[in-house]
Amino acid sequence: MPWTLAFSFWSQISPQLCRDFPYLDQAAIRRFRGNLSALVEYIANTHELTCSEAAETLQDWLAFRAALLVPQVD
Repeated sequence: MPWTLAFSFWSQISPQLCRDFPYLDQAAIRRFRGNLSALVEYIANTHELTCSEAAETLQDWLAFRAALLVPQVD
């Protein structure tokens, strides 16, 4: 799922993101307002990952997990 599409469904997918990444705080991720690089850095810092690892992990999550949480888009 592309980031722009994920952000348009952010209110539906962000709670699950916080459940799947247990060190994330829902209030904290709301502050990023669609800033992908800030979110990646936050995931990296809270989960002891490099930014590259966090970006890859988030991309995987968006592709596989988040895609199940939003209506199918043609």
